[in-house]
Amino acid sequence: VSLVRDHNIKEKLVELGISVKSYNGDLLFEPWSIYDETGHAFTTFDPFWNRCLHMQIKAFSLIPPQLILAEGKVGKCSIEQLGLEDESEKSSNALLGRAWYPGWNKTDKALTEFVEQHLLHYSKNRLKVGGDSTSLLSPYIHFGELSVRKVFQLARTKQILWANEGNSAGEESATVFLRAIGLREYSRYLCFNFPSTIEKPLLGNLAFFPWKTDPANFKAWRQGRTGYPLVDAGMRELWATGWIHNKIRVIVSSFAVKMLLIPWRWGMKYFWDTLLDADLESDILGWQYISGCLPDGHKLERLDDPAIHGAKFDPEGEYVRQWLPELARMPAEWIHHPWNAPLTVLRASGVELGQNYPKPIIDIDQAREQLTEAIFKMWENEAASKGSGSEERNEVVDESESLAIPKVFLKDKVSHITSSSNDQKVPTLDNPQIDPPNRKRPKCSAEVEQKQNNSRNLSKDTGVGRVQALIHSLSHNNVPRLLISNFFKSFIASLDSLRHCFMKDGI
Repeated sequence: VSLVRDHNIKEKLVELGISVKSYNGDLLFEPWSIYDETGHAFTTFDPFWNRCLHMQIKAFSLIPPQLILAEGKVGKCSIEQLGLEDESEKSSNALLGRAWYPGWNKTDKALTEFVEQHLLHYSKNRLKVGGDSTSLLSPYIHFGELSVRKVFQLARTKQILWANEGNSAGEESATVFLRAIGLREYSRYLCFNFPSTIEKPLLGNLAFFPWKTDPANFKAWRQGRTGYPLVDAGMRELWATGWIHNKIRVIVSSFAVKMLLIPWRWGMKYFWDTLLDADLESDILGWQYISGCLPDGHKLERLDDPAIHGAKFDPEGEYVRQWLPELARMPAEWIHHPWNAPLTVLRASGVELGQNYPKPIIDIDQAREQLTEAIFKMWENEAASKGSGSEERNEVVDESESLAIPKVFLKDKVSHITSSSNDQKVPTLDNPQIDPPNRKRPKCSAEVEQKQNNSRNLSKDTGVGRVQALIHSLSHNNVPRLLISNFFKSFIASLDSLRHCFMKDGI
């Protein structure tokens, strides 16, 4: 998706006579450079990441940019004049401003502090859902303030150093942290090689899963009113800060799709709207992983009890008390399952279930039974579809819930590339040197199934994986509108009148 976005911007600049060159700055390796021994794309994470770790990362020096002096006067304006923030966003942005500090200097300081002070104990501390137990670098990487290559190289250096010193705890911490970087790489790799994962599960049978499109349950989940304290605390923290711990993301996501059977795309859309580090590809990977949509993800029948997770990741209840003040006086013994607490404990804690804190929206045993029935129904639907000879279908969800996230529609045929894309060293139908013929992606699920468990089916790939297929489909969809902010579009539109300020000698 980012390739499509960047190409569209370059097209606009080229139309204005501006020369544009782009370089890989978002990934360690471009997704079209990593394949297995047979030339096929990886469909599970561990083999993919193992291949990456054995590939050499090309070193890039920091070359000073060529400065072109502006001719004449260059106007300037304040942030307020740019109109980047409307009245409805000011209060929430003020809250975000207290916790996050944009800018390279702050970002570089945060990276150095993490690597030198916190990386050593990362493996142990990352299981704590409260406080600064993770790197907190994801927003900075997402917005391009921090180079993922720099993060990788610093962590890799520490890993090698600790390994040589015999520091097994430090080596393990670095390995676990690098794996998190690898998952980010893998999310983009999957979306590039299997573009349909943006809207469809990678495992084809999930297209027949009978999701429950219950607006009331979805609202309760969003507002942190499910009656399960750890889930509710996570959802309220998300709304207040735009960020939640990775473990909490997994817990609240799993609760939505496994206990409430909410369509995974609904949850992904809400994360897209609320997370400060909202990242389309990473969110797709995360939601498909916990929904049972990936070959190496959570099993579809897996259902985790939030109360058990609470006792494991928040044993003293500090995290819950921070975000659920109505449970602040609950003893740690009962705080993750207050519905089991004696009436005397509830009264002493000032808790009235169903009044100042909701009763559980669904019983755990009922949820297990509901999930089991849904899985059987999915198999029945799939068998009926195959028996009737009908083709694979898309997941059926309530169309009233619009998913306003970037969408890419693929075309079977690709028109000739334009001049502005020549600088982008991406595989194209016109560039066989970059995309050698022995590098293949699965054309259908049958090829992938040979490498997976026979009981799990991968959905048919579109067969079109070239970036140009994405780029030249822009005229048939609304990707630019969704991916480029109103400000940036205004900026592009005004370049024609401003270009004399930064153009020289036809450059």
